[in-house]
Amino acid sequence: MPIAKLNGTSLYYEIIGTGTPVVFIHGHGLTHSMFKPQLEYFSDKYKVILCDLRGNGKSGELLQAPNEIIETQCLDIIMLLNDLGICEAVFVGSAYGGLVVQHIAKQYPERVKAIVVADSFCRSQASTIVGKIQLMAAYCSWLMYYAPSELVLPSIRMMYRERWNLAYNEIRRGLLDKRPRELYRQRLATSHVDYTRCLKSFKRPALCIVGDFSEFGVNCMKDMVSQLPHAQLAIIPNALDPSNLCQPEKFNAILQRFLEKHQETQQIS
Repeated sequence: MPIAKLNGTSLYYEIIGTGTPVVFIHGHGLTHSMFKPQLEYFSDKYKVILCDLRGNGKSGELLQAPNEIIETQCLDIIMLLNDLGICEAVFVGSAYGGLVVQHIAKQYPERVKAIVVADSFCRSQASTIVGKIQLMAAYCSWLMYYAPSELVLPSIRMMYRERWNLAYNEIRRGLLDKRPRELYRQRLATSHVDYTRCLKSFKRPALCIVGDFSEFGVNCMKDMVSQLPHAQLAIIPNALDPSNLCQPEKFNAILQRFLEKHQETQQIS
């Protein structure tokens, strides 16, 4: 079990394959295992790197204040790549992982070949009335994180199981193995993010993927694409967050076309 000791913590990771490095960053409440379909699909042609962010899965504790969390998790990943001797990579992030990817693009653009963001957003709505309500909900949501998983699972089962069983099983695993305090702090970390300015100046290729089952999610991703100079949007039919598990074959095909296209144009070497 590979564990990297770095930046004052331990980071669980997996690395399989050769070629262009592709780093997959998981969503809120999930772990590296949410990318199993992508690991199996892409490791034949790419160097696939998975990890559990600090405060999640098999990685170390998350002790930072909410306004320091995403920056710390990004530095963890950059230091992991340093240890692995990797200078540049394609970064793929789902939901919360998409925020981490955007932060890496902002703070470490020289390390980024391209970004892929799925089912995420580029800015919170803290300044709007709806955003203020959402922010208040975030601060009041601690009970949900500490509630027994058995109380939450029925609603998840109703939403996912019949339609997207693979996604349901992964979300269920995340709920049963959750780390409540650290999940709550990461939820608070998302309350004031705004990457619109840095996205406007991002010059590398970008791909935004979203499932069509959430109109709000689609609008968030359209907003992100409008900020990026070199971005394309892919909307996957019959999918919700996480779209890579709701429709893994479609997700993989979209991602593969993106990687191959930019390899051919030498934007991703």
